[in-house]
Amino acid sequence: MKVFSLVFFITFLPVGAARAHDGWIEVTPSIVEKGQPVTIALMHGNHSNEHRSYRLAGKWDPEFTKVSVVAPSGKTTTVEIVDLGEDPEKTGPKGPKGFHIAQFVADEEGVYTVVARQERDLQRGDGPRFRGVRFARSAFAALALPTVAEAQKIKVGAPQARGGDDLEIIPVDNGAGAVRGAPVALQVRYKGKPAEGKVVSIVPKLAGSGAAQDVTTDAQGRVSFAPPAADSYLARVKFDEKSERGDLNSFEATYVFQVFNRR
Repeated sequence: MKVFSLVFFITFLPVGAARAHDGWIEVTPSIVEKGQPVTIALMHGNHSNEHRSYRLAGKWDPEFTKVSVVAPSGKTTTVEIVDLGEDPEKTGPKGPKGFHIAQFVADEEGVYTVVARQERDLQRGDGPRFRGVRFARSAFAALALPTVAEAQKIKVGAPQARGGDDLEIIPVDNGAGAVRGAPVALQVRYKGKPAEGKVVSIVPKLAGSGAAQDVTTDAQGRVSFAPPAADSYLARVKFDEKSERGDLNSFEATYVFQVFNRR
């Protein structure tokens, strides 16, 4: 199955700068009436305080960005993004300059997956090579009756868009009907296989950095988390591989999911 990619080939950029930012996807609403639009936002930020904040620190580059939505049937659609920010080349205050959005109309009933991939390959002269790969994912449900109760009835999730050889976080359940206090199961995969012993940071958007949690994947690459409040949550995992000559492969994955109150 085809997923989209965002590829940068840069002649020089400090490795620290290349590794400092996260990319994630936010979809609103996360439960929508079939035939109605959702808004997909591509967020690009520096999760300060040890990746426990949502502070924006830049934008995705539209020249190299494609957004794919995977329908319940497996059909993949590429949608166009719109820039909601300033031109970074223009003068003005330093700092975040917006983000990008896209609109998508769900014409099938069930759970949709939205994915993003970014790869950066950086090398200066004959020095060590840096390769950074990021894979972001989110999901939403389209229903004839768009309620939390109906979303919870979905037993089978959307076809899982695969990250190939990337690091990725996927929902074990349908990904659209999570409720406060009920366990949410996620799986971390690397090169398509369960990744054991990876630390997943789960960051609530409204509760703040003090409510963030770190959980470690088991032998099946899974973690379980019982969200204490209705909120939007971002799950993040990262690890590096370094060769003897100093080449560095850095992998990041994010997954954003909405948690509702019980009905």
